Amino acid sequence: MSHELITSYIQSGNDFIALAKGTNEKALLLTPEANEWSGAFIIHHMADFEIHFTHRILRLLTEENPPIDGYSEEPYPNSLRYDLRDWQISLALIEKSREMTGDILKKVDLSTLQRPGIHSERGAITLGDIVGSAAKHISSHKDQLATTIATIS
Repeated sequence: MSHELITSYIQSGNDFIALAKGTNEKALLLTPEANEWSGAFIIHHMADFEIHFTHRILRLLTEENPPIDGYSEEPYPNSLRYDLRDWQISLALIEKSREMTGDILKKVDLSTLQRPGIHSERGAITLGDIVGSAAKHISSHKDQLATTIATIS
């Protein structure tokens, strides 16, 4: 694991945030097709899962071999009322969470990326695995957001 992993984590967040901020509100609120997520729903999903990723990263940095829970995204949109939430609050959470966590990761010794944990679904993992997963997760949803915006435009 290296500086590139941390840079990827930071850049992937910045790319998602820039795309969301550069999109007008009307486009974010429209749903491209039935049973598809609007841009706002994608932002809410990312905010909710940024909380989980940040929690996992902090646990792996501060605890010895912590258990890391997996989560299902299925109940989130309805249970957490994505249809009524303010996407700007969710985007602000993503921005500040990534800013804080990125700042922490830039300051730790790179050897900490090897700190172990036990994921409830994946088994043995490292901090580097979680940082990489967080970067890939937000990148895939940046692509989803871009596709959603392009479909509506």
